[in-house]
Amino acid sequence: MKAKVKHHDTRFYIINEENISPDVDKAIRETLVVCFPSDREYFQRYSWWHCVPVFRILGRDDRDSIVAHTAVVERSVTVGRNLSKVRVAGVQSFCVLPDYRGTGLSDRMMSITMEQANKRGFDAGLLFCLNRMETVYARMGWHKLDSEVYMCDNKEGKMPIPAKNITMFYPLGIRQFPPGDIDLAGTDW
Repeated sequence: MKAKVKHHDTRFYIINEENISPDVDKAIRETLVVCFPSDREYFQRYSWWHCVPVFRILGRDDRDSIVAHTAVVERSVTVGRNLSKVRVAGVQSFCVLPDYRGTGLSDRMMSITMEQANKRGFDAGLLFCLNRMETVYARMGWHKLDSEVYMCDNKEGKMPIPAKNITMFYPLGIRQFPPGDIDLAGTDW
């Protein structure tokens, strides 16, 4: 593990996916089960959603337990009539354990995540969340997109992302997201 940063009693680690050990994967899954109880059965088996990330940020407490997590998927999406290509850092499974919420930890986690995405040359951050989370992500610098977003899977082909989700953009290499529908060129994350 590398890139240790201190924030109160939480240490942050940036770790590439190929360096995730089975023990770390299990600890991540345990954190995700607590943070996403409605997806418990899924996260008991997998530590990622629909597609494997390229890197993760782990927040660990003084007992070395994972108390915060985010994963980043790399994807080139196609946008609008001009078929603009945008290389996005797709944020998935962003969470903080309940006992650590309200401490500023989520803001610090997202800041570290987007700093790392910027260092890796991504054009933008892209995430999907429920409407109730919009103000939380907006506070961190994310902007809601009103574009239609389409994903593709092996079973049903091209279809809209679930209607319960909104799409948010974080400026990195580009300041504005191109207008128009977004084709994720794969599953959502």
